[in-house]
Amino acid sequence: MVRQRSAVVPTEVSATLRLARKEREMSMDRAAKAARISTSLWTQVENGTQYKRGQKVPASTTAETLQAMAAAVGLDAEPLLTQAGLDPVETEQVRPPAAEGIVDLSGLSEGDLRIVAAYVNGLRAARHS
Repeated sequence: MVRQRSAVVPTEVSATLRLARKEREMSMDRAAKAARISTSLWTQVENGTQYKRGQKVPASTTAETLQAMAAAVGLDAEPLLTQAGLDPVETEQVRPPAAEGIVDLSGLSEGDLRIVAAYVNGLRAARHS
């Protein structure tokens, strides 16, 4: 089976990206910067629509873009790519460098991740009190 270079963004992929972005309390602008794409492109993929020749049509994107978006919000890109019918692309820019305010937690043990999560939850609770 030959996979396409670009594909229509499935609703499930858009919803997954939106949820991950919101869980990280990121604006679309900040997420787009972290993925090194335009805010307009982020919006199109997340909303699942774009305009071509004045007509509203389903948004399409490439594997490179989906991989960068997934990395920006801390998701594994592979399930998103599979849902979109795209193959992963080997590129050094798939995982962009951490943008300001984004911390790379990859490589931490489960125990360390629980400690970080407890710390972050404490910060959030203090902010809302």
